[in-house]
Amino acid sequence: MHLLLFALLFHFVLGITFVVPESSPVGHVIGYVEGRPTLSTQPKYFVVYPDSVSEQILRIDEKSGEITLIAQLDFEKHKKFEILAVPIDGGDGIQATIEVEDVNDHAPTFPEDHIKLEISEFARIGAAYPLPRAEDSDGPTYTVQKYRIAQGNVNNVFKVAVRPVNGVLYADLVVNGQLDREYRDKYELIVEAIDGGTPAKIGRLRVNIQILDANDNAPMFTKPRYSIAIPANTSIGSQILTLKATDADVENNGKVAFRFQKTRSDIFPLFSLSSSGVLSTAAHLLPGTVHDLVVVAYDEGVPSLETTAIVTVTVQGTSLTAPAVDIIWLTETATAHFLENITLGTIVARLSLNEEQKDSVVTLTGCPSLCLRQSQSPSVYLLLVCGLFDRESSPEYHLKFSLKRDDELVLEHPVLLTIGDINDNSPIWPHSHMHVTLNRSIAISDQTASLTATDPDQGVNGRIRYSILDSDIIAIDPDTGRLTPLKELDCSLGQEIRFKVRAADGGVPSLYSDLQVTADLVDGYGRPPLFQKSLYEVEISEESEIGTCLLKVTISSLVSAQPIIARSLFDYGMIRS
Repeated sequence: MHLLLFALLFHFVLGITFVVPESSPVGHVIGYVEGRPTLSTQPKYFVVYPDSVSEQILRIDEKSGEITLIAQLDFEKHKKFEILAVPIDGGDGIQATIEVEDVNDHAPTFPEDHIKLEISEFARIGAAYPLPRAEDSDGPTYTVQKYRIAQGNVNNVFKVAVRPVNGVLYADLVVNGQLDREYRDKYELIVEAIDGGTPAKIGRLRVNIQILDANDNAPMFTKPRYSIAIPANTSIGSQILTLKATDADVENNGKVAFRFQKTRSDIFPLFSLSSSGVLSTAAHLLPGTVHDLVVVAYDEGVPSLETTAIVTVTVQGTSLTAPAVDIIWLTETATAHFLENITLGTIVARLSLNEEQKDSVVTLTGCPSLCLRQSQSPSVYLLLVCGLFDRESSPEYHLKFSLKRDDELVLEHPVLLTIGDINDNSPIWPHSHMHVTLNRSIAISDQTASLTATDPDQGVNGRIRYSILDSDIIAIDPDTGRLTPLKELDCSLGQEIRFKVRAADGGVPSLYSDLQVTADLVDGYGRPPLFQKSLYEVEISEESEIGTCLLKVTISSLVSAQPIIARSLFDYGMIRS
């Protein structure tokens, strides 16, 4: 009834608006419907509340028009009230709008007070791990404005990065320095969410981080390539090969499982591979076809390491007749594999057609650096190198030999060609000259500067080790590139030191590149100056004159080891016994 009457009278009203903080106490007088109190001994207004909530929180005095708070406001539940006061004498109604002003009465809260993270010591700098989002039920002004790490961040190896999404601030824990499980295997961080109030309210999250041992050994197959032949009438579901791989690591880092690496869309409906390495047929296979499967052995480490092998499955005819295409690889491994520096003109394979297909024409697609040449025998072809290879650009090629007769496709024979790596790339620095910052004022073990080069080669050819060429002041970790001073960085060294760093790969012969480094020496977050003594005792005579020097103290800096402050204490008043 109130709501209906409120709507009917809405078009014939004047308006007045009040703004009241949600923290206002019960009994607080918000104002008057006419802007000032009216002196009347008789009811002057007929008050219409739009709903029961308004009537329970606000009251308008029917005589004076005074608007009073009779219950606690809550901005998060009700942001505005509109109450109609209709003069009994027939004048225009007055709509009193009470807008609730938000105050910072809620601190940010995380969905849980602590979480656990497991991070590998090999986690790259910049790796991000999402944190639970803190929520603040206050309005936009007082919601979460930033996150920070308040405690536990030894050597600043972590930082918090934030990203706004649709007006909501999300936070990620980011690796900011090289982790070393042998140095520290766990961290307990206190992450704070800070709202926009003054003073700000804070919510806290405890993040327990376990640093995991590095998974530094990939699984190894017993051989890099497998070749098997099966009859065309092999039953669906038959086990045709059991793959084996070993991993030198322990626990989950050494547990090996298997899967396919997708190379062609039509391979996988034909075969299945269990996680234990059992390869089975999954469909009827055409006689005379050859299938190259790339299988992956991977461990359960974090991050997982993997290696691949190739399984060539030749499907024989039901009468065990010779295959339509017979390929003999003339490479060192007698397989479809050779190094990227192979010489132009090298013959890498010989193809021959069986009697039934001898009149077919063979063409090759899938690799512009290989050419097919027919020999003096019309049923024999030679495959030779007619272009350059670069494993870093294309580590594998999907060759397809097509047999055509009278312009009609008779047969397609797929082959996976893999390219082996040679050490043809030197390590690469992001710049020829780099600046780093070393802080004189922190401990040698707390320095976090590091340098990183990259090498696109594979295996040992791409494994980089670092060394310092011309400095007895700075050392570098050969594996991580982390710089460490060998002695205190005192003022005698000046404002900077220069040295060269060499990044060398593990190839034979090794390739390297040098970097010119300038280390800027700064005094930041300095250690506090120290008094020469922690306690001074002074004896003075009660007859000492005003102005007598009682004590002179000197404060020294740990950085310069020179006195930087001298202060004297004088008597400026009478000394009483």
